Amino acid sequence: MIQIRSFIYLILLFSAILFSGCFSLSIDKMVEVNPEEDWLMIGGNPQKTNISKSKSALTPPFNLYWEFDADGGLAKNCISVSDAIVFVNTLNGESFAIDIFSGKSLGRTSVLGDASYSTPVIDRNNIIIAASGDRSTRIFSYNLITGDEKWKRNVGSILSSPVMTENDIIVASANNKIYRLNAATGVLVWIAGPKESGLPFSSFFNSPTIFENKIFAGNNSGAMYCFDLKNGRELWSLKTGASITTDVSAKDGKIYFGSDDKNFYCADTAGNIVWKKDLGTTFKAASTFYNDMVITAGIDGNIYAMNSLDGEIIWTFKTHGAVWATPLLHKDMIFVGSFDRRFYCINADNGKELWHYLCEGRVWTSAVIWKDYIFTASDDKYVYCFSNKIMEKKK
Repeated sequence: MIQIRSFIYLILLFSAILFSGCFSLSIDKMVEVNPEEDWLMIGGNPQKTNISKSKSALTPPFNLYWEFDADGGLAKNCISVSDAIVFVNTLNGESFAIDIFSGKSLGRTSVLGDASYSTPVIDRNNIIIAASGDRSTRIFSYNLITGDEKWKRNVGSILSSPVMTENDIIVASANNKIYRLNAATGVLVWIAGPKESGLPFSSFFNSPTIFENKIFAGNNSGAMYCFDLKNGRELWSLKTGASITTDVSAKDGKIYFGSDDKNFYCADTAGNIVWKKDLGTTFKAASTFYNDMVITAGIDGNIYAMNSLDGEIIWTFKTHGAVWATPLLHKDMIFVGSFDRRFYCINADNGKELWHYLCEGRVWTSAVIWKDYIFTASDDKYVYCFSNKIMEKKK
C-alpha cells in the first residue's frame, strides 16, 4: 500500500511539474510597441472609435490564415496586438500570446482567477489584465520578458476591459466603482463612484471611455456617468430608461451609446442629449465612425449606419443572429461577426455584403486588424486569423 501511494504521489508530482511548465508566458525579445499601428487596448484607443490603424489595402475575399485553439471561451472583447504578437484572454482564466506569422503559441499564463472578460492592455513589455477571478487578484500587470507578475490589485470583480491614459489605468468594477491606478506600480490614484445609483445593487459592466479629460461609463442603473479624469469627481449623470451594457464611443465632441430601453443615444460631453433613435433593439456593441456616419450593431442582428448629426438611418445590414461584437472600420469596410456563425465584411458606404466566412461557432468577439491580418474569435474556442496572404507550408 505504501509503495502504491508513493507511486501515485510521484505521478501527481510529475504531472504538476509538467502542467505548470505549460503555463509560462515570456517573450524572448523586447516588444516594440508602435501606437500608430498597434491595437493596445479595447476599441483601439481610449475614445473607443474602433477604427483600424492598418494602412494595408485589404481586399475581399480573404483567406483563413490560421486558427488557434484557445481551449476556453472568448469574450466579446479579448484581443490586442503589438509587434506581430496577438494577446488573447479567455473565460477560463488564461492569457495567450500567439505568433501572428505562424499561428503558434508563444506561451500562456493562468493566474487570472475564474475568468477574464477583458482585452489585455499592452504597456511596453507588460500586459495588464483584469478578471472576475478570485478575491485577492482582480487586476494585475505581467512582465513579458521575465515572465513575472509586476503588481496586482483587488478592485472588485471586473467584467469589462481596462483602458490606459496618461500612463495610468482606468478600470470599472462590478462593485459600482471606477479606479485609477498607476500602470507601472499599481498604486491607487483615486476611487470614484456614482453619488446616487438609484438601485440597491448597481454595477458597471462595461469599459470606461476617456475623452476630453473625462471618463464616461454606463451603469446597469440606466444612467450614463461622467467623471473628471484628474480626480474622479462625478460631473454629471444622464438617465436612460433601462440598463446600459454597451461601451461609449466618442468623436467630435459627442458620445454615442445604446441602452436597453432600445434607444441609441448621442449626447454632448456636458450630458445633454443631442438626439436619440428608437431602433427597437437592445445593444451589446459599441460603435465606429465612417465619414458622417456612426455605425453600431443591435441584438436584433442588424448593423445600423446612422447620420451622426441627427440619427437618421442611412443603411442597415441584417445578419441571421444576434450581434454582440462591435463593428470595426478599415478604410471603407466594416468587419463584424454574428451569432449566425458568420464573420462579415460589409461596404461602409452602402451596407452591402462583400464577403463572409462561416465559423464553427457563434462569432461574438469584436474584430481587430494589424497590418495585413484580421482577427476575431468564436464560441467554439477558436481565434481566427484572416488575410489576403496564404501561409507558406514548411517542407
